[in-house]
Amino acid sequence: MLLKCISTFSFAVALTIGMFAGQAVAQEKAAAPTKPTVAKVCGNCHQPQPGTIRGNFDSVAYKTRSIQVKIDEATEILRFDDKLKIENVQALVDSPDQPLRSLKKGKEVRIDYTEKDGKKFATLVSAKTPIKVAPEKMVKTEDVEKLVAQGPEKGKYLLIDARPLPRFQEGGIPTAINIPFPAFEKMKDKLPADKAMLIIYYCAGVT
Repeated sequence: MLLKCISTFSFAVALTIGMFAGQAVAQEKAAAPTKPTVAKVCGNCHQPQPGTIRGNFDSVAYKTRSIQVKIDEATEILRFDDKLKIENVQALVDSPDQPLRSLKKGKEVRIDYTEKDGKKFATLVSAKTPIKVAPEKMVKTEDVEKLVAQGPEKGKYLLIDARPLPRFQEGGIPTAINIPFPAFEKMKDKLPADKAMLIIYYCAGVT
């Protein structure tokens, strides 16, 4: 009878310890910070989506079939196979079978992926494409320099920095005001009442 009580007690202790251990593991998982899936600059226009990451291309290794992407300070590594789809990426002439090598470090990319055994496998890599602006709507750098030297009142222009606010705060072209592209509708009151005034937009580049 004593032996049976001891055995029952040991089982109860073991069960309790197991429960506490399970709770501790669950709490540890819950407390672990989740990796970002969208870079801050991309977040101005895009929301996080399951199975998709948006960031800056870092490198590719065809020997290990892996892609490295930077999402602000975090780094994400994804595997890929021959079924990988690639959009808006032009293959280099000397390595047409390795098109991802043509992507420059820092290039904005979207990667769709599936997850298996805790690893991410890329199914699609899509590079951000340049915007198309009609030649008659483009303005040359030297013309902007002349206007900036005159100032908005004398030059009769409005220069708009369409980049996200953090980028504008880091530095911009003198006399420019900041109207981030996603916030345009909310900030239309900053536009001039004079519809004939020259308005010049600039951002971080052709993409």
